[in-house]
Amino acid sequence: MIKYISRFSILLFIFALVGCEDGLDLIPTGSVSEKIYWQREKDAELAVNAAYNCLDDWNLIDMDGSTDIAYHAASGTGSFFDVGAGNIDPTNWAITDMWIKYYRGIRRANDVIKNIDLIQSGDAETMARIKAEARFLRAYYYTQLTSLWGGVPLILEPLTINVHTATTDKATIVEFVINELNDIISSNALPLSYVGDNIGRATKGAAYALLARVAIRNDMFNVARDAAKAVMDLGVYELYPDYVKLFQYAGENCKEVIFDRQYSIGGDIHDAFNHSSASLGGGSYVEPNRYLLKKYEYKGLVNPNDPYENLDPRFGFTCYYTGQPCGNTIYNSWPNSTTVDRVNSSEWSTDYGFNVRKWVDYEGDVANPANGSINMILIRYADVLLMYAESKIELNQIDQSVYDAINAVRQRPTVEMPAITTGKTQAQLRAIVRNERTVEFAFEGLRTFDVNRWKIGEDKIGVVQGCDYIDATTGKWTVLTRGYTRTFRTDRDYLWPIPQSEIEINENITQNPNY
Repeated sequence: MIKYISRFSILLFIFALVGCEDGLDLIPTGSVSEKIYWQREKDAELAVNAAYNCLDDWNLIDMDGSTDIAYHAASGTGSFFDVGAGNIDPTNWAITDMWIKYYRGIRRANDVIKNIDLIQSGDAETMARIKAEARFLRAYYYTQLTSLWGGVPLILEPLTINVHTATTDKATIVEFVINELNDIISSNALPLSYVGDNIGRATKGAAYALLARVAIRNDMFNVARDAAKAVMDLGVYELYPDYVKLFQYAGENCKEVIFDRQYSIGGDIHDAFNHSSASLGGGSYVEPNRYLLKKYEYKGLVNPNDPYENLDPRFGFTCYYTGQPCGNTIYNSWPNSTTVDRVNSSEWSTDYGFNVRKWVDYEGDVANPANGSINMILIRYADVLLMYAESKIELNQIDQSVYDAINAVRQRPTVEMPAITTGKTQAQLRAIVRNERTVEFAFEGLRTFDVNRWKIGEDKIGVVQGCDYIDATTGKWTVLTRGYTRTFRTDRDYLWPIPQSEIEINENITQNPNY
């Protein structure tokens, strides 16, 4: 479905006519699209496809690079490096780009919702489904916006270009999103699954899962619990048995994937190795750090001469570390390495000794990494299981189902971590489920949201540490550091600043505190 968007030249023509691509991306009413475009079922399908094209992509990996578990390389003023450092500014282009993208998606979704009823012909069931897809996408974008910025302009209609919409408080928008998702679900307009070219569109399960997500991000644990349980009861989803392949071509469209951004050669593509190691041709733009390493548990005794022996295998499935196969070579980032991955040996090599392995399919993309097309998973079943467990824990409704949900994720084949035994306190289980989310979802773009809702931003304050290595001079294990220190302001940084470009053109938008 999404894979074919770029092939439709008519879509590019229509959206070139109907609006700007800056700011809130408003379109003039009475535009050409309303007069000549909305005539066929295919028009509606192409228009909703354009709304999908604004979904999150590799920006999610960049976001994780600004959190406590990773490091984003410096790439000019206003990047996620600055967000990670705590130097957040309303002119930051990385933040602004995300704001623009989400509002572009909202504008396109609103266009479908307003105009689809103008179509006189077309299958009624298909038209209802397309409208529900647009409403789902709008709910997704507002979930992201409120999670990152708090109160933002709530725009539900295509607006004239000179309308300056005021900020709507976060609670009102969250209530709207929850009501919208409940209405979409009860309408049964979204199917449980698709086949063929429609794979990748929003489903009923995706609507339930998004409902759980927006609810848990706003401490509505009863709502999150029930929505997550509804996904579980659908009987559609299950955990994929191979954690590595889940993020490679083999895992695409498997039963763990609830909602994703679809890519395909001939449509949307990406540089598959770009964020990863120099030996893969990557730029080491986002790197795991030692804080993330320490989140992974050991299955057995710790070997003082090998920090990775008996370690939760998800670390090695997620990150490249010295001694691990990487492409057609053995990864070696230690300071005495003779490879291109040696720390700080070039602008492309790692700064702290680790690189991202998740989303890398060497065999699948080595022939032409620039044509990478691994789908970016936005919501998966493991997230639903852990949201269900977390909601029950926070409600102090601890029962066997909580342990079952956590252990299902921990004991996935290929991971097989020891089961969490019963008898834990609420505080113990809270720490367990939070740690499980950290190690399970690293570099999937969820960490910023978890950090913000748990109010643990201070965890990234201090000197960033990298890999352990044996110092060639002393022969002793040493922790790699480079003196880079991060800050976090609890009175400011749990919300991002409204982009300065919006403040300058719209006097009705309120800037977030202390920016």
